[in-house]
Amino acid sequence: MKTSPYSPDKFMTRLYDNIVSSPYEQVNNEQEVFTVSEETKAKAKSLFNLDKIPNKTTQFNLVAVGKTLEYDSYTLQKYSVEICQGLNMAVFILTPKKIEKTAPGVVALCGHGYGVRHILNISKKGNKKILPYIDNYQKNFAVELAKRGCVVVAPELFGFGEARLNKDLIKPFYISSCDELSHHLLPYGLTVASIRVYQALVCAEILLQQTNADKDKLSCMGISGGGLTALYASVLDERIKKIVISGYVNTFRDSILSRWHCPDNYIPDILNVGEIYDFACALAPRQLLIESGTKDKLFPITASKKAHENIKRIYALMGAENNLHIDIFDGKHSVSGKKSFDFLSK
Repeated sequence: MKTSPYSPDKFMTRLYDNIVSSPYEQVNNEQEVFTVSEETKAKAKSLFNLDKIPNKTTQFNLVAVGKTLEYDSYTLQKYSVEICQGLNMAVFILTPKKIEKTAPGVVALCGHGYGVRHILNISKKGNKKILPYIDNYQKNFAVELAKRGCVVVAPELFGFGEARLNKDLIKPFYISSCDELSHHLLPYGLTVASIRVYQALVCAEILLQQTNADKDKLSCMGISGGGLTALYASVLDERIKKIVISGYVNTFRDSILSRWHCPDNYIPDILNVGEIYDFACALAPRQLLIESGTKDKLFPITASKKAHENIKRIYALMGAENNLHIDIFDGKHSVSGKKSFDFLSK
C-alpha cells in the first residue's frame, strides 16, 4: 500500500479520541443517570434540528391511495399525508382483522433496499407478492408484527423507494437518493436523519390517532438505517414505550467510521454528545430490545457486545435490568425476530 507523509490517516484516527464524549462514564447511581439522560435528550434535540424544518404540518390528514389489500389475518392500506409544505409522505397501515378493543401500535422503519415495500412484501406497483424478496434481510417485519396482532404504521422513508428524487426513480431499487439529499441538506443545518426522525414522529402521531391502537403500547422498530431512525426518534419522544433496534447498536468507531457507509449515517457533531450506546442508555428505563448478528460485517459483533455492556450498566443503575433485552443471533446483517416479534405484540 502506498503511503504519504501528508496523508490524513493518523489525524482521522486520533480525531475520535480527542472528540468523542462519554457522558455516562462517571455515573454511579440512578439520579446521576437521570441527569445525564435529560442532558443527552436535550442535546439530541439540537442535533436533529427538527425546528428548522420549515412549514411543518400540525394536522395529519390521511388520504387513501389505491385499493386495500386483504390478507388472511390483516389488511394493508396505502395513504398519502402532507408532513410539511412541499413534502408528502407515503405511509402504509397494517391492521389485524381480529382486534377485540385495541392492539399494540408499532412504527416500522425499513433500512436500505427496496424501500418500505421491503418490509411489507408487496411489489413495486403495490400488489401482493407471492414470494419474499431475494435479499430478505428485513424479514418482512411489518407483516410479521401485523400477523401477531399489532397495528403497524410503515412510512416510505426520505430518500428510499418512492421517496427518491424524481431523477433517481428510473434507477435500480437499491440506488437511493441519500447521497445527494445528505449533501444538499447540510447548508440548511439539516440531515437526512433529521427528516427521517421527523417522519417517525409523525407516524407515532398517526398511530395515536388510530382508535384501535393502544395509546399505552406505542412502539417503534427499525433495522439498520431504520434502526438509526428508531433509536433517535425514541430518544426524542418518550411516548414510545417499547423500542427494537436491529443491526445498528455498536460504536461509531467500529462501524460508521470504520468503512464506507451511506452518507445518511453521518450526523454533524454527534460524537460531542456521545456514542451510539449512549443514546440507547438515554432510553432507560423504557423497554428496549437490541438485535445483533454474530456475522454482521457492517456492525461487528465485538463492538456490539461492548455497546451492550455499557447499556446494561446504565439499565442496572436505573433498576431496570428486566426492561433490557438483547438478542445475539447467529446471522448476518438482518432482522432476527426470534424475540422482537413477540416482545412488541404483547
